Amino acid sequence: MSLRARLLVAMTVIAVVLVAAAFAVTRATRDNLVDRVDDELKASIGRVEEDLGPGPGSRRGFSELYAEVVTRRGARVVLLAPENLDAPIRPDLDIDEIRAAANDESFTSGAIDGSGASVSKRFRVLVAGDRSGAALMIALPLDQVDASMSRLITLEVIVTIVVLGVLALVGWWVVRLGIRPVKQMATAASAIGAGDLSHRVPEARSGTEVGDLGVALNNMLGQIETSFDNQRRSEERLRQFVADASHELRTPVATVRGYAELYRSGGLDDPSQLDEAMRRSEQEAIRMGTLVDDLLLLARLDQGRPLMLAPVLLDELVTDAVADARARHPDRRIELTAARAVHVTGDESRLGQVVANLVSNAIVHTTAPAGVEVTVATVASETGSRATVTVRDDGPGMAPDVEARVFERFYRADPMRTRHRGGSGLGLSIAEAITVAHHGTIDVDSAHGRGTTFTVSLPSSSPPPPSHTAPAP
Repeated sequence: MSLRARLLVAMTVIAVVLVAAAFAVTRATRDNLVDRVDDELKASIGRVEEDLGPGPGSRRGFSELYAEVVTRRGARVVLLAPENLDAPIRPDLDIDEIRAAANDESFTSGAIDGSGASVSKRFRVLVAGDRSGAALMIALPLDQVDASMSRLITLEVIVTIVVLGVLALVGWWVVRLGIRPVKQMATAASAIGAGDLSHRVPEARSGTEVGDLGVALNNMLGQIETSFDNQRRSEERLRQFVADASHELRTPVATVRGYAELYRSGGLDDPSQLDEAMRRSEQEAIRMGTLVDDLLLLARLDQGRPLMLAPVLLDELVTDAVADARARHPDRRIELTAARAVHVTGDESRLGQVVANLVSNAIVHTTAPAGVEVTVATVASETGSRATVTVRDDGPGMAPDVEARVFERFYRADPMRTRHRGGSGLGLSIAEAITVAHHGTIDVDSAHGRGTTFTVSLPSSSPPPPSHTAPAP
């Protein structure tokens, strides 16, 4: 049921209550006034019997009283008539009705004039009789009672209309004020249903039910918008990832396919050409295998697959990675500064891949005589001790736009150089994914002219307890 319908029902109930109350007040007031007339009749009937007699002054105190005697023989004698009446008017009762009403109980009767025609007047009648059949009837007109009741009913009607009108106006204003936020919520819901997730419900007065509902709806809409934005960005990244992966695989596949078609068509008769074709096909196949392995690793990390966790001496792991890099690049300066006994818990092979990727990235994107500095340390933080690995190069640095995208998948700041070195554009993405899987962070700080620094931060762990072996006999 709508609020307007509820208001109409409420107004109907109030109107019924007011009418019932007015009826009860009217009935009680009329009964009270009539009871007063009855009391006056009972007080007057004895006085009429005692005080009425011939001579002047016999009507004193009975200016509104009508008195009539019915004799034993059925004659009707008017003793008193109201002085304020222009014509003779009496209760509309015949002799039999008067004798039948001789029970000392008051009742209401209509009125007739001297010709016997009914008039718009009423009397309150009291009849006293004896065993002989004679009866004394006295009556008082109900003009004042009827006038008072008429004024009361008029006042009640006016008050009821005014009260209902005021209540209707106040109720309409309250309902209109109350449903305004609801209408605004409906408008917002329609806009959101049409695709405008940025639409919000106007805030109502706090502390009210509608205000609290508006705040809750806005919070929910904000979460929904954030979820949709995240989903949209995720879908965009997925589409870009698939497109980039397809693009990266297209070149080696086309190369291998081209050499195969060239061989099938007889274009590789020269043994040296055949050897070169096989060498290039092998290189592209290795490149495809590396790319597929990297994609598979990223997919597993994205799925949150468990790592092979074990105690790892980070300083030894980094030392081995630097030694491998020096062996592959003997012409480059690679310096290592490592604290002793830096313990972490993690997957040793994956952490080694992170360090190898960072060192390789520093070498690929710099040229001699620029060097690479690798540092392993333990630092204190608000959340506890952290193990850090810092890889810094003396190269030209990165532009801000490159720095902001350096961890994106398949992103290459220098595509020609990384493709020439066999890079897939996934090395730093893999390093970030592995670090995050170890509950760590990886940051980059770079600027033109002062090189680039990558910092990996991992939770430190306590050294494993020493193993005890029994002495040989």
